[in-house]
Amino acid sequence: MKSDILTPTTRNLQLDFFRGLALMIIFINHMPFNPWFAYTPSRLGPSDAAETFVFLSGFAAAIAFGRTFKQAGIALGSVRVLFRCSQIYLAHLVSFLLMSILVILVTSWDATHATWHLEKLKYFFDHTPQALLALASLRYVPNFIDILPMYLVILLWLPMVWALSRIHVMLALGFSVSLYVAARYFGWELTADPTTGRVWYFNPFCWQLVFFTGFAFSSGWLPIPPFRRSLMLLCLAYAIFCYPLENAYGYDRLPWFAAFREQWEPLLNKNHLGVLRYLHFLAMTYLLSHFMRKYSHWLTSKPAREIIALGQQSLPIFILGICLSFLGGVVLEGMHADFIDSLWVNLAGLGLMLLSARLLNWLDRKPWKNLTQPAVNPDWSKQFVLASTLVILTIAPLQLLQSPAANPSLAATTPTIAETVVAEPDLAIVGLRDLAVGSELSNTEQVTFTAPEAAIELPEPL
Repeated sequence: MKSDILTPTTRNLQLDFFRGLALMIIFINHMPFNPWFAYTPSRLGPSDAAETFVFLSGFAAAIAFGRTFKQAGIALGSVRVLFRCSQIYLAHLVSFLLMSILVILVTSWDATHATWHLEKLKYFFDHTPQALLALASLRYVPNFIDILPMYLVILLWLPMVWALSRIHVMLALGFSVSLYVAARYFGWELTADPTTGRVWYFNPFCWQLVFFTGFAFSSGWLPIPPFRRSLMLLCLAYAIFCYPLENAYGYDRLPWFAAFREQWEPLLNKNHLGVLRYLHFLAMTYLLSHFMRKYSHWLTSKPAREIIALGQQSLPIFILGICLSFLGGVVLEGMHADFIDSLWVNLAGLGLMLLSARLLNWLDRKPWKNLTQPAVNPDWSKQFVLASTLVILTIAPLQLLQSPAANPSLAATTPTIAETVVAEPDLAIVGLRDLAVGSELSNTEQVTFTAPEAAIELPEPL
């Protein structure tokens, strides 16, 4: 994956492919109660799709922002970085809003499972004013949507790292490594929940090492290791050694390995990017990169093109995937589904992601600008049916959300007509008089309200 051969109109298919693949794995891994989680690449060792996504984000950032820094200078390059940070920030707020709406809808439709759903956003629902301020300042970061804030913070360091690289590349690389070591040694953290003291799941002080590793390879600061049989065997041996560390089939059957895993847990920790985890990711990256070089022609196949489409729309597809993961967990909750039973849930979510990526790519091409002349003799009946369908699809969700069934608490507190008449008789009479104005009823006798007589006491039955 060499960025120096890219032009503004050329995309790196390997980059888009692995980003799309990472998005699919993130969707599966984030779905609660999903048995497919045990069969994803994250069970092959300590590292998983999170490292892949962050590494490729750094690789892509070097292609996008590196060219801007070189052509426009550090000032305008920083402006572009800040603009991208604002987009990431807004995307984070949108994802939180969508998750909150989904939680409210799910709990209103199925109150029996409200505990698990509400627990995700407990602080927000219990302390909404304070939570909104904390959300805006990134002091409140729910676990389900915590990767975008980490990416935003890392991007803010990019102009400084680039400026250091103009002095010497080793200064930029040294800054990244020093920040990682200092964060691990001094325990630097960012607060994710002011009430519990919970910290960010992805510590940006540590995870920036993965991002800037990808940035360094893409920028040419670090040479991509060539194929060597000895290095290939070393990476393969390390990958095999790490396999039981994150696979229950391994450490449950090897007591000494389980003890090793517990003893060296800080080096495997995901929150702070343990060293063994980082090395496992580099080893897997080396193996996969040389495998893809040998079989790069597969990227032109139809299945690969579908996955590439996901990678080309990484930000909106990531938000969609997180929401679909939550909904999938709601469906799977209580089912005790196995791999086959959960097949339709996973395939439905992946299918929606693929269709959405296709739609977004189609919109990016701006098809309305490619028309040279209007359609000849348009079929107005089809046009009318299409327009009516779009109107219905637009209005139906609003009607569904505003119906009493969608808000049972409102329906429960809304008085019936009979209750309204009894509770407020004068208003009811006024309403009848208003209806009678200008009609034949206006000449009828005046309707007055008479207080009900005292109830007649009946004798007790024999």
